[in-house]
Amino acid sequence: MKTLGALGAIAALILLAPLAGCGTTDLFGKYDLPESANVAEADWPRLIDVPSAPPAGEYNDAAPDPARGAEVIRELSSAAADARARAIDLGGLAPAETDREDSGSDPASANLR
Repeated sequence: MKTLGALGAIAALILLAPLAGCGTTDLFGKYDLPESANVAEADWPRLIDVPSAPPAGEYNDAAPDPARGAEVIRELSSAAADARARAIDLGGLAPAETDREDSGSDPASANLR
């Protein structure tokens, strides 16, 4: 029983030790160093360059309308079905491909059926 209690105490210490530094940034250190010229002149995006999200219900290029996305999926699915039917009519699909059933594994169109 004493061994089990000791193991429990060790397990509790192991689980709680990482939380000892929570709530403080001193865990990572604070360095008041200037940005180097190479970093300052780099052309990668910075956090400040990220546009803020538009208000709910408003859409733009950065936040497209989900209904438009669903419409595009429907249009593409319809075009694919038309192309498949045309390929079957023209004899461009092997018999194994024409007999194949839709497995429904396409996650994008699964919610549109």
